[in-house]
Amino acid sequence: MNQNTCKIVIMNKEKFIPHLFTKKQVEIMDRYIQKKQLTNTEKTYFYTTIKKKIEALQALKEEWHITAKNIIPERVEQAKKILKEINKEKAFISGSFLYAKEYNDIDIFIIGKKRKQYREGNKNFILITEKDLALPIFYSCSQYCVANFTIPKIRPIIKRDEMDEFLLSYQLAINEILDNDEQKTIRYIVLLYHMNIKGEVLDSYEAYNIFQDIKKKSKEEKIKIVNNMIKELLLNAFSKRYTYEILINFNKRLEKNIQEYKKNDGLIIYHTLLEEVKNECRRNQEAIV
Repeated sequence: MNQNTCKIVIMNKEKFIPHLFTKKQVEIMDRYIQKKQLTNTEKTYFYTTIKKKIEALQALKEEWHITAKNIIPERVEQAKKILKEINKEKAFISGSFLYAKEYNDIDIFIIGKKRKQYREGNKNFILITEKDLALPIFYSCSQYCVANFTIPKIRPIIKRDEMDEFLLSYQLAINEILDNDEQKTIRYIVLLYHMNIKGEVLDSYEAYNIFQDIKKKSKEEKIKIVNNMIKELLLNAFSKRYTYEILINFNKRLEKNIQEYKKNDGLIIYHTLLEEVKNECRRNQEAIV
């Protein structure tokens, strides 16, 4: 039973007594909320009469907000059922559960006062604050979801990541392509690219579709797509001078690693692209001078 509805009745008892609840019913409800011991008679009264009235009131205020298209229809009903069961005032479900035939888990976001994360079976519970909805990762999820409250209209906070983050993500993505791994880093680079170059935060379904299109391509095509996105990020997210100075030392380390390691296909790919970026930055500086 939704305790928030009970609390509203108690706080506004003058509006409900005697029209919907008796004074005695509200007193029992108050004792229940405060976790005070109820007598057997009060328990019977509570579960046979009061609980049914509260559930009826809850049904009247039940609202569903779906901020998505192309959701698998039965998943919408499943999402509503889950949100009813967890019985939280502000919660939404997002992720592949809503649009993919096969999924690993169900992402359930609950708005509260602090951050926390835990799992129960295949359910992944993510507790966030209302301010967190402006962060790209949570904003993306909230733009494609089934919610039991109106998702507020907010402007996402888009901050540029450090260059180290771009370079590390690039290396991971190339390794995943070469090793035929799950290649989830490509999806992350897609999000980075759209945030830093196009100034937009893709919702989870948009990012999923772009990622699926890339996954269908050959290794060579995937590498070319990732290279193009990283090149544009490095050339536009930072000053050309800064990028040039960072890549001088970074590429020197890569050259040493290429000589040391036999399995160096990935290293050669990184070095080739980053040399191209470095040289373009140098030409840009020379043109300015």
